[in-house]
Amino acid sequence: MSVLVWIALGLFGGLACGWSLRTRGRALLGDAAVGVVGAILGGFLAAALLGLDIADFELTSTLVAAMGAALLLLVLHSLPSVDVFD
Repeated sequence: MSVLVWIALGLFGGLACGWSLRTRGRALLGDAAVGVVGAILGGFLAAALLGLDIADFELTSTLVAAMGAALLLLVLHSLPSVDVFD
């Protein structure tokens, strides 16, 4: 159950960050996917390193998911864009 909560929080966080950056199309879907990965990674790290109980939908888990998604999206958007198809 907790993994579904993390996926939903990451999806919502990624979409919210993408909309705030005025991202459209495939980039918005990429932001949503990165948000999910960031939320799950943030939840895992918070549980493993800080010992937080983040299994339920509460304020702490929401903040951890939002921070994980935002940090990973910040890293993604700070990298230079690369054109793969030359």
